[in-house]
Amino acid sequence: MSSASIPRQIIRQLTPVLRTMAPLVDAAVLNEDGGLPARLTLRATPEAVRRRINAPNAVYIAWDVRCHCRYVGSVCRQERTAVGTRLAEHYKHSTDGPNRRAHWALLTVLPIRSDAPLQIVRAAEGWAARLLSPQDGTAHPYIDMAEPPAVLAASIGA
Repeated sequence: MSSASIPRQIIRQLTPVLRTMAPLVDAAVLNEDGGLPARLTLRATPEAVRRRINAPNAVYIAWDVRCHCRYVGSVCRQERTAVGTRLAEHYKHSTDGPNRRAHWALLTVLPIRSDAPLQIVRAAEGWAARLLSPQDGTAHPYIDMAEPPAVLAASIGA
């Protein structure tokens, strides 16, 4: 599946995110040109995500049917199906769950390097949220402008 099957509006929004976050993204999942494979943008259902995404560390982006960024989050867990598990937790939330299920149509997953500790995964979330300005969710991690993703990646080794 090529990136051509990702809606153009999403590709346009993701391009600066990928450019900025490239040093932290798991290089094994990127296309030869450094782009994001279409398989990393999929229906926002826990089942679909668990079947297709194997990333214990990730930043995930929820999109609505109009390709607007609704939410940016991150996960740093031991399990390979961590993103699907986290999405299910979002949907079970007593007050926000129904709204999320109704409005999150697609999910893009940016697998983060497996050697990245929690604080760096959270910083990656902060950078993605800063670049995408999601409509929902405001409790994004603080980012230090003096520590862009390239500096963070260097701190955990090449």
